[in-house]
Amino acid sequence: MTPLLRATLAATLACGFFAGASALGKAALTILPGPDLHPLQVTAARFLFGFLALAPFLMVKGRGVFRTEIPLRHLQRVVLGVGGIACVFGALEVMPLADVTSVARASPLFALVFAAWFLRERVDGARWIAALIGFLGVAVMMSPGAASFQPMAVIALAAAVFTGAEIVTIRLLAGRESRLTVLAINNALGTLIACSIASFVFVWPSWQQLIAMAGVGVVMVTGQALFLQAFRLAEASVVAPLYYSTVVWSVVIGMAIFDEQPGWRLYLGASLIIGAGAYVAWRESRR
Repeated sequence: MTPLLRATLAATLACGFFAGASALGKAALTILPGPDLHPLQVTAARFLFGFLALAPFLMVKGRGVFRTEIPLRHLQRVVLGVGGIACVFGALEVMPLADVTSVARASPLFALVFAAWFLRERVDGARWIAALIGFLGVAVMMSPGAASFQPMAVIALAAAVFTGAEIVTIRLLAGRESRLTVLAINNALGTLIACSIASFVFVWPSWQQLIAMAGVGVVMVTGQALFLQAFRLAEASVVAPLYYSTVVWSVVIGMAIFDEQPGWRLYLGASLIIGAGAYVAWRESRR
């Protein structure tokens, strides 16, 4: 098997894990027996169990992996990440999995705007057109009559905004920190922040909910590891657009587990978002 094919398989499988993590969170919030959980509690579980999954690897590297000269930049990234994940799980309580995933995948388009705004990066006309097409896809999905046409759809859109700003912050971190340091600090600091906030709404989950929430963290970290492996095997211009296969996985999982029936607005809107986002990701990686 060629490195390119292995990278494609790893990235596509990683996206399946990303969709699976969202599905496990939605299951804990909506269908599994137990008390009503707050989305912030599921968010805290994502970081806590994600950090526990990383712990054996971090012990091998030692405490030096947490050393950084830009702690405030890491804090900024974590706050944005916690906000984005909390918005995703908040929207998943009432919206179909595929709809939330599709709207949230508009994040690279917001990252393009933030990069031009805050980093003063030069953005050519083709990428601005791609961004407008992607935002049109969001409008189609959130139009009257769509499954995502409800107040909580704004929360899904907020997740895309948070994640777009996080992408720009990660770009700033990537030039000064190792990937493991960024990943370690993100999960450790995210655990402290998310668990502190979730303590105000904490209720004891059922054992089924607890297993699902633990799965969110472990499955998410596994997906991240696979995605990093894909970047080691192939160029970013090949791997980055494959991130949008998460939407395809979400449609399949939503139909199989949550009996969700996607409408034409999802297919049209998601196609516009995926196409525009994949183009922007490809252009960014080529730069």
